[in-house]
Amino acid sequence: MRFQDHIIEETKKAAAEAFRYAVAVPEDKVEWSPLDNGRSVLDQAREMAKCPVWAYAIISGGPMPAPDEAVMAQQKAEMDAWKTIDVCKAECETQLEKLYELYATVTDERLAETKWLPFDGGRDFTYKEMMDYPRWNFNWHAGQIAYVQTLYGDKDMH
Repeated sequence: MRFQDHIIEETKKAAAEAFRYAVAVPEDKVEWSPLDNGRSVLDQAREMAKCPVWAYAIISGGPMPAPDEAVMAQQKAEMDAWKTIDVCKAECETQLEKLYELYATVTDERLAETKWLPFDGGRDFTYKEMMDYPRWNFNWHAGQIAYVQTLYGDKDMH
């Protein structure tokens, strides 16, 4: 199996798991944040919905936009408009389909190429690493959401 097909499968599974946990959160807890300091489940769902867009921009070879205040404010306004987990999930699924189409076009030769990114202290990332980022992000948030659930008393496996 090609890596591109494998990472699409694994990303689909990770996204489904993370949103399965998020959807199980009662509406009155969706915006609750632990200790009034942690991230709410809705905030995390918004990030998961936006993650495929970020990955697409990086992998498609387009320039990295400078994270200036205007860009960040526009992005925050867009994400804040997603008011429910279901809306975030639908947005995520739409953006993932576009990302999967891009992944399918990545050649085997390109997988080993690198691109410098300012993440992780700033370093060269292989295209394999960049393509794996959404899967990693979904897995990370599934764990975070499960932890938030235990804090408000939900001990079920979703």
